[in-house]
Amino acid sequence: MGQFILPKDIPLDRYPKPEVFLEEGKRIAEAAQQQGIVMRVMGPLALHYYFPDQIDLYAKLERLGDRYFTDIDYATYGKTRKHLVKFMASVGYESDLQTMAMTGTTRHIYFGGKVPMIDVFIDKLDYCHEVNYDGRLELDPWSVSLADILLQKLQIWEINHKDLVDIEYLFTVADFGEDDTKKVNVGYVARRFADDWGFWYTGTTNLDRVKEHVGGVDALNDDQKAKIRQVADNVRARIDQEPKTKKWEKRAKKGTKKIWYNTGFSDW
Repeated sequence: MGQFILPKDIPLDRYPKPEVFLEEGKRIAEAAQQQGIVMRVMGPLALHYYFPDQIDLYAKLERLGDRYFTDIDYATYGKTRKHLVKFMASVGYESDLQTMAMTGTTRHIYFGGKVPMIDVFIDKLDYCHEVNYDGRLELDPWSVSLADILLQKLQIWEINHKDLVDIEYLFTVADFGEDDTKKVNVGYVARRFADDWGFWYTGTTNLDRVKEHVGGVDALNDDQKAKIRQVADNVRARIDQEPKTKKWEKRAKKGTKKIWYNTGFSDW
Protein backbone atom coordinates (compact mmCIF):
# COMPACT_ATOMS: atom_id res chain seq x y z
CA MET A 1 0.00 0.00 0.00
CA GLY A 2 1.48 3.34 -1.06
CA GLN A 3 1.17 6.67 0.69
CA PHE A 4 -1.21 9.39 -0.45
CA ILE A 5 0.69 12.69 -0.86
CA LEU A 6 -1.22 15.91 -1.53
CA PRO A 7 -0.33 17.52 -4.88
CA LYS A 8 0.96 20.68 -3.13
CA ASP A 9 3.50 18.57 -1.21
CA ILE A 10 5.13 17.13 -4.36
CA PRO A 11 8.24 19.10 -5.42
CA LEU A 12 7.81 20.96 -8.69
CA ASP A 13 10.76 19.18 -10.30
CA ARG A 14 8.94 15.86 -9.81
CA TYR A 15 5.47 17.12 -10.66
CA PRO A 16 3.68 15.76 -13.76
CA LYS A 17 3.44 18.09 -16.78
CA PRO A 18 -0.01 19.38 -17.85
CA GLU A 19 -0.03 17.08 -20.89
CA VAL A 20 0.19 14.07 -18.54
CA PHE A 21 -3.09 15.15 -16.89
CA LEU A 22 -4.72 15.80 -20.27
CA GLU A 23 -3.73 12.38 -21.61
CA GLU A 24 -4.61 10.57 -18.38
CA GLY A 25 -8.06 12.18 -18.16
CA LYS A 26 -9.07 10.76 -21.53
CA ARG A 27 -7.28 7.44 -21.04
CA ILE A 28 -9.21 6.67 -17.84
CA ALA A 29 -12.55 7.83 -19.27
CA GLU A 30 -12.08 5.62 -22.32
CA ALA A 31 -10.87 2.62 -20.30
CA ALA A 32 -13.87 3.00 -17.98
CA GLN A 33 -16.24 3.06 -20.95
CA GLN A 34 -14.83 -0.26 -22.15
CA GLN A 35 -15.69 -1.72 -18.74
CA GLY A 36 -19.25 -0.32 -18.79
CA ILE A 37 -18.41 2.44 -16.31
CA VAL A 38 -19.32 6.03 -17.22
CA MET A 39 -16.71 8.50 -15.95
CA ARG A 40 -16.61 12.09 -17.14
CA VAL A 41 -14.05 14.79 -16.36
CA MET A 42 -15.05 17.91 -14.43
CA GLY A 43 -13.24 21.20 -13.74
CA PRO A 44 -10.39 22.93 -15.62
CA LEU A 45 -9.41 19.75 -17.47
CA ALA A 46 -12.87 19.59 -19.03
CA LEU A 47 -12.56 23.19 -20.21
CA HIS A 48 -9.29 22.24 -21.92
CA TYR A 49 -11.04 19.39 -23.74
CA TYR A 50 -13.92 21.60 -24.88
CA PHE A 51 -11.83 24.61 -25.94
CA PRO A 52 -8.35 23.41 -27.02
CA ASP A 53 -7.91 26.50 -29.22
CA GLN A 54 -8.62 28.90 -26.33
CA ILE A 55 -6.13 27.60 -23.78
CA ASP A 56 -3.84 30.62 -24.17
CA LEU A 57 -6.59 32.81 -22.74
CA TYR A 58 -7.08 30.42 -19.81
CA ALA A 59 -3.36 30.59 -19.02
CA LYS A 60 -3.39 34.38 -19.43
CA LEU A 61 -6.12 34.61 -16.82
CA GLU A 62 -3.61 33.06 -14.34
CA ARG A 63 -6.34 30.69 -13.24
CA LEU A 64 -3.83 27.89 -12.68
CA GLY A 65 -0.76 27.98 -10.40
CA ASP A 66 2.74 26.54 -10.75
CA ARG A 67 1.34 23.02 -10.76
CA TYR A 68 -1.25 23.94 -13.43
CA PHE A 69 -3.49 20.93 -12.66
CA THR A 70 -3.61 19.52 -9.13
CA ASP A 71 -5.84 16.51 -9.80
CA ILE A 72 -8.42 15.03 -12.13
CA ASP A 73 -12.05 15.31 -11.03
CA TYR A 74 -14.58 12.82 -12.39
CA ALA A 75 -18.32 12.32 -12.10
CA THR A 76 -19.75 8.80 -12.30
CA TYR A 77 -22.99 6.94 -11.64
CA GLY A 78 -23.70 5.16 -8.37
CA LYS A 79 -24.93 2.03 -10.16
CA THR A 80 -21.30 1.14 -11.01
CA ARG A 81 -19.77 2.34 -7.72
CA LYS A 82 -19.01 -1.21 -6.52
CA HIS A 83 -16.72 -1.70 -9.54
CA LEU A 84 -14.75 1.53 -9.11
CA VAL A 85 -11.96 0.36 -6.78
CA LYS A 86 -11.15 -2.66 -8.94
CA PHE A 87 -11.31 -0.60 -12.13
CA MET A 88 -9.08 2.16 -10.77
CA ALA A 89 -6.57 -0.47 -9.62
CA SER A 90 -6.53 -1.83 -13.17
CA VAL A 91 -5.47 1.60 -14.51
CA GLY A 92 -2.83 2.10 -11.82
CA TYR A 93 -4.46 3.83 -8.84
CA GLU A 94 -5.03 2.96 -5.18
CA SER A 95 -8.03 4.10 -3.15
CA ASP A 96 -7.61 6.39 -0.15
CA LEU A 97 -9.11 4.28 2.62
CA GLN A 98 -9.74 7.20 4.97
CA THR A 99 -11.88 9.00 2.40
CA MET A 100 -13.57 5.74 1.47
CA ALA A 101 -14.59 5.14 5.10
CA MET A 102 -16.11 8.61 5.42
CA THR A 103 -17.65 9.31 2.01
CA GLY A 104 -17.52 6.02 0.09
CA THR A 105 -21.08 6.29 -1.23
CA THR A 106 -20.65 9.82 -2.60
CA ARG A 107 -16.94 10.42 -3.20
CA HIS A 108 -13.73 8.43 -3.75
CA ILE A 109 -10.10 9.60 -3.84
CA TYR A 110 -7.43 7.65 -5.70
CA PHE A 111 -3.65 8.11 -5.88
CA GLY A 112 -0.38 6.48 -6.88
CA GLY A 113 -0.68 6.61 -10.68
CA LYS A 114 0.55 8.99 -13.37
CA VAL A 115 -1.12 11.95 -11.65
CA PRO A 116 -1.01 12.59 -7.88
CA MET A 117 -4.74 12.53 -7.16
CA ILE A 118 -8.06 11.55 -8.74
CA ASP A 119 -11.32 12.67 -7.16
CA VAL A 120 -14.49 10.79 -8.17
CA PHE A 121 -17.92 12.23 -7.34
CA ILE A 122 -20.80 9.74 -7.44
CA ASP A 123 -24.21 10.71 -8.93
CA LYS A 124 -23.99 14.34 -7.87
CA LEU A 125 -21.93 17.21 -6.57
CA ASP A 126 -23.65 18.27 -3.35
CA TYR A 127 -21.91 21.24 -1.78
CA CYS A 128 -23.75 24.56 -1.41
CA HIS A 129 -26.41 23.26 -3.81
CA GLU A 130 -26.90 19.95 -5.59
CA VAL A 131 -25.69 19.42 -9.15
CA ASN A 132 -27.23 16.10 -10.19
CA TYR A 133 -25.73 14.05 -13.03
CA ASP A 134 -28.63 11.64 -13.47
CA GLY A 135 -28.83 10.80 -17.18
CA ARG A 136 -26.39 13.57 -18.14
CA LEU A 137 -22.94 11.98 -18.24
CA GLU A 138 -23.30 10.51 -21.74
CA LEU A 139 -23.67 13.94 -23.37
CA ASP A 140 -19.92 14.17 -24.11
CA PRO A 141 -17.34 11.37 -24.52
CA TRP A 142 -14.88 12.78 -21.96
CA SER A 143 -16.41 15.60 -19.93
CA VAL A 144 -19.51 16.57 -18.00
CA SER A 145 -21.75 18.96 -19.94
CA LEU A 146 -20.95 22.66 -20.19
CA ALA A 147 -24.23 23.43 -18.42
CA ASP A 148 -23.15 21.26 -15.49
CA ILE A 149 -19.73 22.95 -15.43
CA LEU A 150 -21.52 26.29 -15.15
CA LEU A 151 -23.85 24.99 -12.43
CA GLN A 152 -20.85 23.65 -10.49
CA LYS A 153 -19.54 27.20 -10.31
CA LEU A 154 -22.84 29.03 -9.81
CA GLN A 155 -23.68 26.80 -6.80
CA ILE A 156 -20.85 28.26 -4.67
CA TRP A 157 -22.22 30.88 -2.26
CA GLU A 158 -18.83 31.97 -0.91
CA ILE A 159 -17.42 32.17 -4.43
CA ASN A 160 -13.79 33.15 -4.92
CA HIS A 161 -11.66 34.72 -7.64
CA LYS A 162 -10.71 31.50 -9.44
CA ASP A 163 -14.32 30.32 -9.70
CA LEU A 164 -15.48 33.70 -11.00
CA VAL A 165 -12.67 33.60 -13.57
CA ASP A 166 -13.83 30.14 -14.69
CA ILE A 167 -17.33 31.54 -15.30
CA GLU A 168 -15.88 34.54 -17.13
CA TYR A 169 -13.76 32.26 -19.31
CA LEU A 170 -16.81 30.14 -20.13
CA PHE A 171 -18.82 33.27 -20.99
CA THR A 172 -16.00 34.39 -23.31
CA VAL A 173 -15.45 31.18 -25.29
CA ALA A 174 -18.66 29.09 -25.14
CA ASP A 175 -21.82 29.12 -27.23
CA PHE A 176 -25.19 29.15 -25.45
CA GLY A 177 -28.45 27.54 -26.50
CA GLU A 178 -31.24 25.14 -25.61
CA ASP A 179 -29.35 21.85 -25.99
CA ASP A 180 -26.07 20.30 -24.85
CA THR A 181 -24.36 19.91 -28.23
CA LYS A 182 -21.02 21.66 -27.64
CA LYS A 183 -22.80 24.54 -25.97
CA VAL A 184 -24.11 25.63 -22.58
CA ASN A 185 -27.71 24.44 -22.33
CA VAL A 186 -29.05 27.55 -20.64
CA GLY A 187 -32.58 26.11 -20.78
CA TYR A 188 -31.45 23.27 -18.52
CA VAL A 189 -29.88 25.77 -16.11
CA ALA A 190 -33.11 27.78 -16.07
CA ARG A 191 -35.22 24.69 -15.37
CA ARG A 192 -32.91 23.63 -12.56
CA PHE A 193 -33.24 27.03 -10.91
CA ALA A 194 -37.02 27.16 -11.49
CA ASP A 195 -37.54 24.32 -9.01
CA ASP A 196 -35.09 25.46 -6.31
CA TRP A 197 -35.28 29.01 -4.95
CA GLY A 198 -32.08 28.65 -2.95
CA PHE A 199 -30.04 27.58 -5.97
CA TRP A 200 -31.73 30.31 -8.01
CA TYR A 201 -30.78 32.94 -5.44
CA THR A 202 -27.15 31.81 -5.19
CA GLY A 203 -26.82 31.43 -8.96
CA THR A 204 -28.34 34.77 -9.91
CA THR A 205 -26.33 36.51 -7.18
CA ASN A 206 -23.18 35.01 -8.70
CA LEU A 207 -24.15 36.30 -12.15
CA ASP A 208 -24.24 39.80 -10.61
CA ARG A 209 -20.88 39.11 -8.94
CA VAL A 210 -19.39 38.14 -12.31
CA LYS A 211 -20.51 41.44 -13.83
CA GLU A 212 -18.82 43.37 -11.02
CA HIS A 213 -15.69 41.20 -10.74
CA VAL A 214 -14.83 41.15 -14.44
CA GLY A 215 -13.99 44.88 -14.39
CA GLY A 216 -10.86 44.11 -12.39
CA VAL A 217 -9.56 41.27 -14.57
CA ASP A 218 -6.61 42.85 -16.38
CA ALA A 219 -6.11 39.91 -18.77
CA LEU A 220 -9.44 40.68 -20.46
CA ASN A 221 -9.87 43.56 -22.89
CA ASP A 222 -12.86 45.89 -22.90
CA ASP A 223 -14.68 43.96 -25.64
CA GLN A 224 -14.29 40.70 -23.73
CA LYS A 225 -15.53 42.30 -20.51
CA ALA A 226 -18.55 43.75 -22.35
CA LYS A 227 -19.32 40.32 -23.84
CA ILE A 228 -19.13 38.63 -20.42
CA ARG A 229 -21.55 41.17 -18.93
CA GLN A 230 -23.89 40.71 -21.90
CA VAL A 231 -23.81 36.91 -21.59
CA ALA A 232 -24.51 37.20 -17.85
CA ASP A 233 -27.53 39.36 -18.67
CA ASN A 234 -28.69 36.89 -21.36
CA VAL A 235 -28.41 33.93 -18.99
CA ARG A 236 -30.31 35.85 -16.32
CA ALA A 237 -33.03 36.75 -18.83
CA ARG A 238 -33.46 33.08 -19.77
CA ILE A 239 -33.63 32.12 -16.08
CA ASP A 240 -36.26 34.83 -15.46
CA GLN A 241 -38.28 33.62 -18.45
CA GLU A 242 -38.65 30.07 -17.08
CA PRO A 243 -41.92 29.52 -15.14
CA LYS A 244 -41.20 28.80 -11.48
CA THR A 245 -42.67 25.81 -9.64
CA LYS A 246 -44.96 26.02 -6.62
CA LYS A 247 -42.08 24.67 -4.56
CA TRP A 248 -39.93 27.62 -5.72
CA GLU A 249 -42.68 30.13 -4.97
CA LYS A 250 -43.31 28.71 -1.51
CA ARG A 251 -39.62 28.89 -0.58
CA ALA A 252 -39.27 32.36 -2.09
CA LYS A 253 -41.67 33.74 0.53
CA LYS A 254 -39.13 32.98 3.28
CA GLY A 255 -36.27 34.50 1.28
CA THR A 256 -32.93 34.90 3.02
CA LYS A 257 -34.49 34.96 6.48
CA LYS A 258 -33.90 31.22 6.41
CA ILE A 259 -30.53 29.80 5.30
CA TRP A 260 -30.88 28.77 1.66
CA TYR A 261 -27.70 26.79 1.00
CA ASN A 262 -25.81 23.89 2.55
CA THR A 263 -23.29 25.36 4.98
CA GLY A 264 -19.76 24.11 5.42
CA PHE A 265 -18.96 23.86 1.71
CA SER A 266 -17.68 26.64 -0.50
CA ASP A 267 -15.48 24.93 -3.08
CA TRP A 268 -14.74 21.60 -4.74
